[in-house]
Amino acid sequence: MTEDRSRPLVGEAQSVGSEECAVHEQLVEEVDQATLVGVLLDAVSECLVVIDERGRIAFANPAVEPVFGYEPGELIGERLAELIPDRLRTDFLDGFQQHLRTGERTLEWTEVEFPGLARDGTEVPLSISFREFAIEDRQYFVGVMRDVTDRVQRENELSTERAFVDSVFDALPDVVYAFDRDGQFLRWNDRLTAVTGYSDAEVASMHPLEFVAEEDRDDLTAALVEVFESGGLGTAEADLVTSDGERIPFEFTGAPLTDDDGAVVGLTGVGRDVTERRRREQRLERLNALNAVIRSVDEALIEATTRSEMERTVCERLAAADAYVGAAIGGFDTDREAFEVWAAEGVQVAGFATLLPAGARPLADSPAARALDERAVQVVDPTTAGEPAWLRDADWQGYDRLVVVPVVTDERTFGALGVYAQRPEGVPEREREILGELGRVIGDALQNAVTRELLHADAVTEIELGSTDGGLTFVALSERADCRIELDRVLTFGEDFVFYVTVTGAPVERFLEAAAAEQGVDSVEHLGTNEDRHLFKLNVGTGTMTSVLAEHGARTTAATVEEGQCRLVANLSPDVDVRDLVDALTEAYPTTELKARRETSRTLRTPVAFRQELSADLTEKQRAALQAAYFSGYFEWPSRSNTAAEIADVLDIAPQTFHQHLRIAEQKVFRSLFGDEPSNEAA
Repeated sequence: MTEDRSRPLVGEAQSVGSEECAVHEQLVEEVDQATLVGVLLDAVSECLVVIDERGRIAFANPAVEPVFGYEPGELIGERLAELIPDRLRTDFLDGFQQHLRTGERTLEWTEVEFPGLARDGTEVPLSISFREFAIEDRQYFVGVMRDVTDRVQRENELSTERAFVDSVFDALPDVVYAFDRDGQFLRWNDRLTAVTGYSDAEVASMHPLEFVAEEDRDDLTAALVEVFESGGLGTAEADLVTSDGERIPFEFTGAPLTDDDGAVVGLTGVGRDVTERRRREQRLERLNALNAVIRSVDEALIEATTRSEMERTVCERLAAADAYVGAAIGGFDTDREAFEVWAAEGVQVAGFATLLPAGARPLADSPAARALDERAVQVVDPTTAGEPAWLRDADWQGYDRLVVVPVVTDERTFGALGVYAQRPEGVPEREREILGELGRVIGDALQNAVTRELLHADAVTEIELGSTDGGLTFVALSERADCRIELDRVLTFGEDFVFYVTVTGAPVERFLEAAAAEQGVDSVEHLGTNEDRHLFKLNVGTGTMTSVLAEHGARTTAATVEEGQCRLVANLSPDVDVRDLVDALTEAYPTTELKARRETSRTLRTPVAFRQELSADLTEKQRAALQAAYFSGYFEWPSRSNTAAEIADVLDIAPQTFHQHLRIAEQKVFRSLFGDEPSNEAA
């Protein structure tokens, strides 16, 4: 047996050279075979264990001590099962006995991963291989056991790291993927299958471009080429198409995968759902467009001269905007029994039912009524409106939302603006706020238009009102001071009113005390006295019919209060609803009633006629002083181009004379404008 093992080595040595052959012969002469084998068994790092057919250890090399904690001699005669953990010992022994009986192997014999049991009770990961041999008809088994603790530990660490990476990979809210240059998917996270609806097997068989809409593939391909050719990052937006055909806007970002030589062999990337971002961008675009529309409407309102022109222009500008299909504006009658459409553009409006759905409800419960009652924007969804006619109109005319905007001022309600839009996702709150502001802008503009029409109308409606309501400031003041109050003029400064009045029947001190005690009077000033007539200026914040009249575009022209009785005359444009105005007055002051109503004509002076009358009233010196002051920049503020002394020097008169001519000329101009003669006597 020794000769058989040595022949191949000898032969190999002979084939290599005579020097190597001499070394081998010397070793054979000096060391016998048994000694050589012992040296080799002691030198190997693997545990070598020989067991007999009873499962007892017949030989163990020194390598068993660092692994199991036993010296080799301590193991001789012990069962191999002592080196196996309890939980595995029975299965091992059963398999060993079955092999002895039948020769059938029930366990793997080569490079088996199996734990060993050390002396201190710890388990040692082993890689075990068994070989069977026989001597003199006795069976033996040699086991080669290698401690693989370091390898197992590294594998466990890698496994833990891989599990961590996989967990993070799958926990990411975005789609994560990797594929090679041929488009073969290498890896993807669970988010890809969850979003697309495809199984892992289906994903593995698909090309990345199959996940995006066909019209977006060119852009995505260009981004992929950029990554593969330049090795840089690539980004593209495209609609991801799910297995059931749903389209979801995504942003795809890719980075190169490289090999050890730096060559790009694939791509890894992230796909992010940008649906909400797209919606925000669209909302922002619509808001920007809406702001542009509002600026356009503002400009149009400034240029428009009549109320009807304003209403028509508002509808035209809104209908022309990309954000809306059309617009209509209208209002209720006093009892809300009918709704009249004043202007419409972009939609066909035939009565209230198609402007604002009401169904079987009374108009008082309609979205338009709610918008006016709550002074808040209302949004109507045709799918919840429950009216077939409304649904048919919406489908035919291309809208799916109606935004009802109250057209109001701070106090007065004009009507409702209906804005039609194609907006499946609804109308965001910010857009509602902007449209609400637009409704107030339109309301203010309509209020100004009514006032202008009143001032320039050839025919006006004149109404006479009577009231004994104690809530009226001047009624209460007349009773408190026991006097007669006659209105000379009322001026409006924003929301404040300044009244110039003539008081008779009460001394100045008594009226001042009564006015100071009246809650609605903010301030009072005595301007002068003409015989028994005392002139006062009062700032009154509350408690006047004038404020309600002004909200409806009416102008107070005359008023007297005596012994708790108020009589007031006002002019209003013919298109103002008198009934609506009186209702507003009686709601505020219940004892107020309409005494008379009449249509009157008036002759308006043209600018040419006004200049001719004024020119005839001025003396030559007064006209010269006024013209010199005007054209020399005397009235400019805050810095005058010329002083009074400089202008007087040009006219070759004294400064005092210039001032006298100028003051008289100014008084004549204002008298021509206002038609009243001021008091000349101080208090």
